[in-house]
Amino acid sequence: MTADYSGTRKLFWEDPFLDTFTATVLEVREIGEEVWGIILDQTAFYPEGGGQPTDEGRLGEAEVLEVLEEVGVILHVSDQPLEIGSEVEGSIDRGRRRDHMQQHTGQHLLSRVLVDEYGSETRGFHLGEDESTIDLTKELTDGELALVQARANALIDADLPVTARFVDRDDPAVKAARRTPPDIERVRLVEIGDIEAVPCGGTHMPSTGQIGGIHLLAGGTNKAHGLFRISFLCGDRIRRRLAELDRMTADLSRTLSTSPGSFNERVEDLFEQNRDLQAEISEMRRALIPLRSEALLDSAEKIGAVRVIVARIDDLPPETLLPLASSLTETPDVVALLGARVADTGRLVFARGETPDLDMGALLKEAASILGGGGGGQPDHATGGGPQGEALDMALTGALEQARALLTGT
Repeated sequence: MTADYSGTRKLFWEDPFLDTFTATVLEVREIGEEVWGIILDQTAFYPEGGGQPTDEGRLGEAEVLEVLEEVGVILHVSDQPLEIGSEVEGSIDRGRRRDHMQQHTGQHLLSRVLVDEYGSETRGFHLGEDESTIDLTKELTDGELALVQARANALIDADLPVTARFVDRDDPAVKAARRTPPDIERVRLVEIGDIEAVPCGGTHMPSTGQIGGIHLLAGGTNKAHGLFRISFLCGDRIRRRLAELDRMTADLSRTLSTSPGSFNERVEDLFEQNRDLQAEISEMRRALIPLRSEALLDSAEKIGAVRVIVARIDDLPPETLLPLASSLTETPDVVALLGARVADTGRLVFARGETPDLDMGALLKEAASILGGGGGGQPDHATGGGPQGEALDMALTGALEQARALLTGT
């Protein structure tokens, strides 16, 4: 059934702090498995749009999963149907709404300052779960961004009024606005004191003071689609991030056994110690290769005049396969078919000395195909592998059988 209506009354425009309301159910649509779309005569739920995410909350016992707008009609996507014609109590997540209002109002202020100070216009805005971003037409330096942040926070301290009003499209205030409005007759104009005016349908704080501060994130800048993207936090998000960083700093201080002011020095010491340890480990690995080579040569299978070594080297780092193969094939009559399991993958290194008449590239290509991968190289040396590491034994056994057949002519 469908009721007659021309649009949903948007209570969030009348009072952005409204978090409970009563409404009449006009229509219920089944829009998916166990998912319904509910249309009310009025709502405090803000629908996703303009970079601002949807509100969340409940309609009676039904959970509101998403809120969409279709030509002035607001659709509440719910996990339960409601009875058409019934009256329902709605409640929105107050903390989520407040957070969105802080971030969105902060974006307006930042965009204004960016234009005024450096002529960098906003081309996109995204209000994320953890941080928000603005896409700009002009790239700014770290120093310029620091001045933008200081200027924006000064305007927050000034506690300028933030108001919204509907005006005709040809109103001088619309023509002077920071952004051109959509092609509609009546424009909702959001103004910050006498410094900012922009068409916007979102929810905002009633004054800049309630933004609670703006912080541009260090390292939160990058190029995207020809625009310059900056990341920022407003209000309560700054306090939450500060608390998080404080906990991380305390944990690091305990782990590093030093004060935050000495972090850089302590980390440099650890890097130097790590470099020394890596050098020692590399030296030890080089010392192990001749010993492992000798053991592998003792276990080689004699096929005619050739000694064939087939081995999995899982107890050493995979990068030792190459030097181990080189060490083994210093002996002229040796063929070395080596493999290693690296996470879920299989890695292969095949090599031969001067005497055997075998093409290592062809042998390895065949073995790597068993691993679902590939590889190749020269007749005397080849490398490769594949993602199916569980088939490594099969690949090595297959290579041995192929080598035996080629060497014996059978």
